[in-house]
Amino acid sequence: MKRHLKRAAPYFAAFLALLLVEILIGRFASGWIRSYAGDVLVLPLLFCLIRIFTNCLPRTLPLWLFALGCFTELLQLLRFSEILGFAEGSLPAVILGTRADWADILCYALGTLLTMLVLRLKGDFHD
Repeated sequence: MKRHLKRAAPYFAAFLALLLVEILIGRFASGWIRSYAGDVLVLPLLFCLIRIFTNCLPRTLPLWLFALGCFTELLQLLRFSEILGFAEGSLPAVILGTRADWADILCYALGTLLTMLVLRLKGDFHD
């Protein structure tokens, strides 16, 4: 258990830092920072959240998360939030999103590359 906590601690700290940045972006940022920076950081945020609980798939997890981001954009394109009846601005609508944008997919790709680069630099790029 101690070993798991020692391994998970940096991911927990990174998750909290990224979550704080995401909240600050959502609350105070505007322009390109609000439009794109949050989407770039969401992939590293999710990666850190998952790595808190498991040591599996460090190399392929960023790619799975990128696929999840693309799937989310597809759901937005299909107006899934509207189909489910989520009110605009409600928490489920905000989490799922309501507007598909190809630029978001590019941001997810950048976030994936950023995550993989940090893993490579950290020497944690293995399965």
